[in-house]
Amino acid sequence: MPPDVSLAIVIALGALILLAAGIVVVLRVRRQKAQPAAQAAQREQVSVAFLERLGEGEGPRIYALHRPLIAVGRGADNDIRITADAPGALTVSRRHAQIRREDMDFIVEDVGSTNGIRVNGLATHRNLLRDGYHVSFGSVEFVFRTPESPPAPDRGSRGPAPRIAR
Repeated sequence: MPPDVSLAIVIALGALILLAAGIVVVLRVRRQKAQPAAQAAQREQVSVAFLERLGEGEGPRIYALHRPLIAVGRGADNDIRITADAPGALTVSRRHAQIRREDMDFIVEDVGSTNGIRVNGLATHRNLLRDGYHVSFGSVEFVFRTPESPPAPDRGSRGPAPRIAR
């Protein structure tokens, strides 16, 4: 075989090896990117937790906790807005608290309110929430509900969780 043909074959084989290596690298990168996306999609399929406001004459109001960070207060820029007609609304600060989703957990945190937050009657600055826990912003009371949370410590039966209207 002439030397030019041998050299051409070696170059072609080298190019094929480089091409195959490039394809392997691309496939690995795509797989690594797909895994976090699949995990995020799995988290999004989780049922939505919600707060149920208590003490209303016209019945409870339901607030879905559908985003990773939910602001609570009287101000118009809050996700859960306590309106002036709610009993005890004046005990709620304009920017009172936030509820943050961390993986499967929900955490309520005071953000410098005047009258604080209470979970199951105890004053707290930051607290993990479980299904059935009572959460008060000032004197406005809610019950936290989610099917994924372990049940709250024996607080009695409150019946099935209401359905969320979308």
